[in-house]
Parts: sequence; structure tokens; C-alpha cells
Amino acid sequence: MSLSTDYKKIIFIDDDTELVSIYNSILERKNLSDYLLHFENAKDGLKYLKGIKNKEKLPDYILLDLYMPEMDGFKFLEYFERISKLKDSIEIYVCTSSRKKDDRNRVMKYPFVSAYLEKPLPSDFIELLIRDHTVY
Repeated sequence: MSLSTDYKKIIFIDDDTELVSIYNSILERKNLSDYLLHFENAKDGLKYLKGIKNKEKLPDYILLDLYMPEMDGFKFLEYFERISKLKDSIEIYVCTSSRKKDDRNRVMKYPFVSAYLEKPLPSDFIELLIRDHTVY
């Protein structure tokens, strides 16, 4: 499937592979799974993003979990902020099970973080992003 310019590309950085599998299944049924790329940890996601040479290949959105092994979402945001090609063109939705006000305040200080969302997300959330519908 070739990617249509009408659809948005999303990277999901989350160590909950079961959750990502559910979203992938939903997207596969709607022929949208090519628009979602998954990384189980923030370090691999950051490495992938840094390796992109053509700005047009960058995702439109990143869905980021906060608590993951190896590199957490907080550290990811710190590194992400230093890479101008990224922070100027990608919106991040922090998707976490954390209900801590301190966590919310800490991530919302970054201008490229669009929202702090508590899991579970609605089943159609990712589809709405891909189809470029307003979600927040």
C-alpha cells in the first residue's frame, strides 16, 4: 500500500505490545495499518527518528508512553527537544496510565506535547489521527 498524503503517519512508542496489537488489528480491518509504526521503547523510537534524512518521511504524530524500561518517556522528551527537525514538525500525545499531576505538569511544559491522555484510549483514537480528524 502506498501512503496517501491525505492520511497522517503515527509512531506509537509503548512497551505494552498487547495494546498496540489491538490498535493494529483495528487499523488492519480498515486498511490503515501502514500508517502506524511501533517501537517498544523510547530509545529505539528516538534512534529511528534521528535516522530520518528526508523531513517528508517524519511522522505527523507520536503517541508516547511515559513508563518504559531502558529509556522512559520523560527522557525521550528531553532528547526530542534538542533535535530541531523533530520538535518543529511533530506533535506528541503522551498516552499513559499515570494519573499523577506532577507527571502531567512535567510533560505539558514542552510546546510540542499536544495532550496528556490517560489510558485506555478510545478504540478509534488512532484512526481519527490518521484520517486527520481533530481529536483535541
